[in-house]
Amino acid sequence: MKKLILMTFLTFSLVSHAQDLKKIEKEKAKLQLFEEEKFPEAFNEIYKKNVGKVLFSNTKTERALPASAYITTFTLGDKLFLRGFYEHSISNSILLQLVESGMKTKDINGWKDSFDSQTRLISNLYFDGQFIASSGRDEYLNEEDLTRKNLSMKHSLNDGTETLWKGEIPFQELLGRQDLLTPGKHTLKIVQVPLKTFGSGSEFQYKPIATGEIEVIVPKEIKFNESDCFPKAALKDVKMEAETLKAIKKFYKDGAPNAFKVILTSNEMKIIRQEYTGVILRKAYDAAVVSKKGDEVWYNYYTFHKEYNGSKYEEAVVNDDVATSIRGGGKVVNKGCLKFLK
Repeated sequence: MKKLILMTFLTFSLVSHAQDLKKIEKEKAKLQLFEEEKFPEAFNEIYKKNVGKVLFSNTKTERALPASAYITTFTLGDKLFLRGFYEHSISNSILLQLVESGMKTKDINGWKDSFDSQTRLISNLYFDGQFIASSGRDEYLNEEDLTRKNLSMKHSLNDGTETLWKGEIPFQELLGRQDLLTPGKHTLKIVQVPLKTFGSGSEFQYKPIATGEIEVIVPKEIKFNESDCFPKAALKDVKMEAETLKAIKKFYKDGAPNAFKVILTSNEMKIIRQEYTGVILRKAYDAAVVSKKGDEVWYNYYTFHKEYNGSKYEEAVVNDDVATSIRGGGKVVNKGCLKFLK
């Protein structure tokens, strides 16, 4: 009897599931999808073989790149680029997944034209199965209707130059994870997911549209660019750096024992005046303060004030209103970055 009930339940479940799928497919057919791009034959062959995948290369992944240029292993610190291949464009992937979730096609067709400013492609980076960071959340992709039309997109993880792109932030975060970067072979994984930033559908957790893995060889000494480590100094002034470091140590009760270096990130001071009289009140400037404890290295941004007493500017003090904690917080970088602090 129990077996008969179980069989009846399973049959009912399968029939219900089949009916649900049929209903979803009918709803999908009513969707007013965006027109997607058409590929030239050479790129179309690579695309068809890799739909749903992320591929990697040591050179920029332009569409003219031959299949032989994609790689399955690389040394950490080398240039690394990627390209994702999608069954549908980012916008159309969102539309289809919303229908699959049960949202009515009629409602979706009514507001989908506002997608451009609300759509992102998020690239999540994992190292040996551990999530490191993501990029793309703040990147607006509306150049030539990228979100509506494109079925393949390129991405930079490390272009090997001093220019820092938003897409390279996960790579920077990885370099700071010294606990994971043991010499030897590891696995880097990229999972690309669509995102709707606000409005209808923004609360939905979208499924990945492309995934890829590559073997990573971590050498004993990893190659760095200075931009992978610290913000660029806009001004070199030994006296001002010393005064700024003194202000940080005075600001904290413990004297900020880990702080040891200041990077002046602005080459000018902002004069702050009284709103109505125009009388000078103070100067303000920004700086990054680098700290070190054992093998841990990190930096924080601060704003500093130099009050004007009517005849001269006083010594710099931390602007308490925007101060951040120096105790183990801030941007963590690899200890190998210390070679850039001269």
